Amino acid sequence: MAFTLDYIKKTVIGDMRCNVISCSVDSASGNIDTGLSKIYGHSLTPISMTANNLVLKRNVGSGATALPGILNINGATSGDVFCLVVYGV
Repeated sequence: MAFTLDYIKKTVIGDMRCNVISCSVDSASGNIDTGLSKIYGHSLTPISMTANNLVLKRNVGSGATALPGILNINGATSGDVFCLVVYGV
């Protein structure tokens, strides 16, 4: 598994769902299943990171295939830890 996930909070804000996820990186790239059907927006807060070329793509899988609710991450470093907040439905 590329990421170890801990869902800290799942809530609703207005008409959107919001999930707060703590992530630990095991490999440089992979997909994160956010628990949403479609991601409208996201934010990442580093906790302990050495990666400086991180790329996040929402609603896309590793092979540039459309995968609603998936956040694809490339350029991470094993051992990085960050918090994600994702908004969607």
